Parts: sequence; structure tokens; C-alpha cells
Amino acid sequence: MSEQTPKQVAARKLLVAVFFEGLAIIAGLIAYGLTGNWLWLAMGVLAGTGLGLPAIITFVRASMEERDRASR
Repeated sequence: MSEQTPKQVAARKLLVAVFFEGLAIIAGLIAYGLTGNWLWLAMGVLAGTGLGLPAIITFVRASMEERDRASR
């Protein structure tokens, strides 16, 4: 088996985070549909952002490091 690069590991974490972000938004939509309260929808979006944003930052940093290594 070949070793995975940091960028590949970050990409896998990003995909998992996007999946959970989608679940959080769907849960917010369901709660909004059941209660009619916009707060649940906002909480779903906010929770999704909290899951996805760190993964995006990690992926961008790994991409920058890989690009820096390639330019040397």
C-alpha cells in the first residue's frame, strides 16, 4: 500500500465533513418543518459550517504545503 499524502488525508476529512454538514442542514430543515421556527434552520446551517470550515482550512493548508514542496 502506498502512503497517502497530507493533501489526500485532508481531502478525505473534507468529504466526511461535507457529509456531516449536509446531515446537519437536513436536520435543521426537518426541525424547521416540524416546528415552523427559523431558529432550527439557522442552527443547522451554523452547525454545518462549524463542521466544514476547519476541514476546508486543513485542506487549503495541505495544498499549500504540497505546492511549496513541489516548487523546491
